[in-house]
Amino acid sequence: MSTRVEAVTLQLREMIVNRQLPSGSRVPERDIAAALGVSRTPVRVALGILEAEGLVRGEPNKGFVVNEFSVEDVLSGFDVRGALEGLAVRTAVEGGISEDTLATLQRCVDEGDQLVATGLCNVEDMRRWSVANGEFHRAIIEAAGLRALESVHAFMGRMPLVAPIAILFTSDKHDDAYARMVDAHSDHVHILTAIKAREASRAEYLMREHAHRSRDHLARLLKSAATPEAPAPKRRRLRKHKNDVE
Repeated sequence: MSTRVEAVTLQLREMIVNRQLPSGSRVPERDIAAALGVSRTPVRVALGILEAEGLVRGEPNKGFVVNEFSVEDVLSGFDVRGALEGLAVRTAVEGGISEDTLATLQRCVDEGDQLVATGLCNVEDMRRWSVANGEFHRAIIEAAGLRALESVHAFMGRMPLVAPIAILFTSDKHDDAYARMVDAHSDHVHILTAIKAREASRAEYLMREHAHRSRDHLARLLKSAATPEAPAPKRRRLRKHKNDVE
C-alpha cells in the first residue's frame, strides 16, 4: 500500500467519525479527491480499505455509502478484541515465541521509539504508527497458532474502528493524537518486555489493559465528535511521495 493511500485512508476515517460524511450518505469521490489534492485512484483504494473495516459499503450505481454504527457497538468490539488478544499472547508465550516473531515485535517497538522521539504527530506520523501497530498485533495473533482465534479476530477487525490498523487521527487535536500514540507505544514496550521474560499471565493482563486503554481513548473521541459544536477539521493537501498511487 502506498503512503498516499494510507494518508487518504486516515483522513477519510476522520471525516466519517466527525460526521462530515454522515451515516447513510454517498461518498463524493471526486470532491474528496479535489479537497485532498489527489487523484480519484487513491481515494477508491482507501474506500476499499474502509469497506473492509466496516465503515463504508459499496452499492450498485451509488458508489460507496457510509455505514451506520453506534459508539456502544465499537466499544463492545474493543472488549472482545482485548479478550482475544490477551488469550493470543498468553498462548504464544506458553508455547514459545519464535525468534522471527520477537524480531517483528522489536521492529515495531523500534518504529514507535522513533515516532515518539520526534514529539510531533501529523498525518505521516500516524500513517507510520498505523502500520507498526497493525503489524505488532497481527504478529501476536499469528504467534498463538490458533486458527479459530485468528478467524474471530479477523471478523472483529471488520467492525467499524475496531481493527488495530484503524487508527483515528484527529487533525485538529495533534496533542491528543500524540498522547494516544505515546500511551499505546508504552503499552507495546511493556508487553514485549513481558513476552521476552516469558511471563504469560502478565503479558495477557497487559494486552487486555492495552485494549481497554485504547477503548477509553476512542470513547472520548467518538463522544466529542458527536457533539454538534465540535469544530470541523481543516483539510490539507497531501504531499507527493515516490511510492504514491496516482
